Amino acid sequence: MQKGDQLMKKTYKYAALALFALSALAITAFTFQNSSHSAALTMKFVNLFERVHFHFTGTIVAWWPVYHMMRKFAHTIEYFFLGLTACFLFNVWGSKHYAGWALATSATWSLIDQTSKLRVPGREFDPTDFPFDIAGYLLGIGLALVLTKTLPMAKVKISNN
Repeated sequence: MQKGDQLMKKTYKYAALALFALSALAITAFTFQNSSHSAALTMKFVNLFERVHFHFTGTIVAWWPVYHMMRKFAHTIEYFFLGLTACFLFNVWGSKHYAGWALATSATWSLIDQTSKLRVPGREFDPTDFPFDIAGYLLGIGLALVLTKTLPMAKVKISNN
């Protein structure tokens, strides 16, 4: 094997690991926000949504349903990236059942995430977040599977070399 090929394979391995770690750390950072910071962040997106909605429709929407939707949608986005990066991570590191490992890792992280909220003042374990987490990581894993089957660069499988 060429020295350049070995370097490229190492680069793929560690880039996949770094992207997965970044995704997991982002979820953790949002989890450990106190309730007032979490609510303030959500309200920024609610206000943006309301301004855009008013601009296009000329009508005002009630803020509470939008607030609730934004909080749930955030879970889908977070876990989309976790599922996507987990699937690429296990694929690049040579796992035969990489999608299954990505699914197990994402589901475990979701459970740990919800349980960790019990230690943050003002936050609580919310089982209604699970369907949004699941939708996110299933969409991410699904996209990763499509990409690994269709893009030549994403088909790179690197074993222990």
